[in-house]
Amino acid sequence: MHETGNGTSNAIKTKNNVGGMMTKKGLMTFGSVDEGIDKMASNLKRLYFDQGLTTIEQIQKKYAPVGASNDPTGLNKNWVNGVTKYYKSLGG
Repeated sequence: MHETGNGTSNAIKTKNNVGGMMTKKGLMTFGSVDEGIDKMASNLKRLYFDQGLTTIEQIQKKYAPVGASNDPTGLNKNWVNGVTKYYKSLGG
């Protein structure tokens, strides 16, 4: 929800990409929303949960670190609060 503007971004609307997942060539495209969800869940499990990163704060340090070179406008500083808001809205 955070990565796609609560489902309003081009990534979800035209590419079924629920997580804003990228390759070096740009946004990944999936055949369906279900496929996009499966890929994002698989990615989250493999690259984060399986490595012991199980809280929003732990994941942020790897996924969206504050001060990262690919975050020139400093949006990563809002990542934990944004994701936490959506997580709580879903009953987390």
